[in-house]
Amino acid sequence: MKKLTMIFLAVFFSIFLLQAETIANVTSCKNLTLTIDRGAMDGVVSGLKGIVKAVYKEPSGEYTINIGIFTVRKVFERTAEVVIEIGKGLNPADARYVVFDPDLVPSESKTETAVPAKGAESADWHLEQGDKAANEGKLESALEKYQKALALDPKNLVAQEKCSEMKKMIAGTERMVKFNEYLKKADANYEKNDVRYAFLYLIEALRMFPEGSSEVKDRLLLMASEYPQEWDAILKEKRVELQDIRPKIDAMLEKSSEAIAEPAEAKAKETEYAEDFLQKISGKAEKITPNEKGFWEAVFAKDITMIYIPAGEFTIGSPNKQGDADEHPAHKVFVDGFWIGRTEVTFEQYDRFCMETGRENSEDEGWGRGKRPAIYVSWNDAQDYCTWLATKTGLNFRLPSEAEWEKAARDYYPWGNIPPAATLANFNKNNMQTSPVGSCPKGASPYGIQDMAGNVWEWVGDWYDSDFYQNSPFKNPQGPEGGSARVVRGGSWANNSELIRSANRSQEDPASRLNILGFRLALDDN
Repeated sequence: MKKLTMIFLAVFFSIFLLQAETIANVTSCKNLTLTIDRGAMDGVVSGLKGIVKAVYKEPSGEYTINIGIFTVRKVFERTAEVVIEIGKGLNPADARYVVFDPDLVPSESKTETAVPAKGAESADWHLEQGDKAANEGKLESALEKYQKALALDPKNLVAQEKCSEMKKMIAGTERMVKFNEYLKKADANYEKNDVRYAFLYLIEALRMFPEGSSEVKDRLLLMASEYPQEWDAILKEKRVELQDIRPKIDAMLEKSSEAIAEPAEAKAKETEYAEDFLQKISGKAEKITPNEKGFWEAVFAKDITMIYIPAGEFTIGSPNKQGDADEHPAHKVFVDGFWIGRTEVTFEQYDRFCMETGRENSEDEGWGRGKRPAIYVSWNDAQDYCTWLATKTGLNFRLPSEAEWEKAARDYYPWGNIPPAATLANFNKNNMQTSPVGSCPKGASPYGIQDMAGNVWEWVGDWYDSDFYQNSPFKNPQGPEGGSARVVRGGSWANNSELIRSANRSQEDPASRLNILGFRLALDDN
């Protein structure tokens, strides 16, 4: 999902073509250079100019947006490279196709008779200066230049169009500034648990762009699911003031009934899965010694909660133009049903293993032990812990596979698509150290799994290969057969919002012991 800021700023940055369009598709992007699928055989020559277009998808439909202008620099037989000047805050990687302006000719072939000289008093010169100011984000200056061009040539249709569109863009920018201010205030109040003002600021943000706002929608659905009574109270209290945007709100609520019901359903399923797991343990425990059974019931049964993830197909990885190269291509995989730890393994659980096996306790940086995730644990240490626990309980504990881990996380972030906040995850906007597991219950995945974004990176079973997704098997992928590094997932307290995305992949030497690195358990469903 693209940033709403980009969509609504770009939608006003329009330079309409007045002639028939000649279109070329963008096949690749590197920095500000695009490769297009037309070349010399199609009449493309160096110096040609035109407009760069992007297409964005929103729930309400597709938006085609002008994001900049281009100049042809290199021409090949069937392709060409163009350099683009792009609007401030926009992403050249979003370019979908380009449109040539049929009135322009290669700069090296211009003559005084073909193109009038552009002196400081000409309309063309002011239009050129206005374009330059617009590309630098100097909107007021751009409008001033366009108006001077129009004053010199009142019948100039390009000047008329650019004046009109720049006025819209300035108005849109002012709206966007207010929109972002309201979103920030909504998030700040949400983090402080001041739900009433969080709702009110979201409503004001919606007023800025009532025609469609995915960011407001995501926040409203999340908050309405957590605080339905407070939301109903706001709707009743502000009934008159909300008349202008109430249809938009009602449409959101109609689509949100399943989302609002989901947390309660997830909680009920968590209880159900916990009971199922205890039954599973009881069945296995009949086959192990009374001493081991007593150990499990006394030490671990109350602390280790495993959540069942049903078998099914899902999309792993990131779409093109999102994430890093090793997350591509996004592709479908099928994973059998399995169990995964509700939280990361804690010091309390790991220290018992160290005590029984004669190992030295891992360091804790002075942050505390107990319910905090065990850190300074290598992949080899985590494997040893799983083997020890399996011997103790008769259950085949292991690390999750990379595919299992991402299925359990499920969404862009475990909680959905809204940006991280201190109430959702422990990342680098918080206290810069680990927190006790389960400290951010609002950030749980739809399955009720805690801390899958931030707190500590988590070892998974797979070897790392940056190209593995290009050849991944469809059913139960387990990673490449060998390698030098193991995959870690989820990000940590030290990482930014980009690195705690559910699809983000990273790697570490299996012997690494770090204060940002821990693990969680998995278990086969058999």
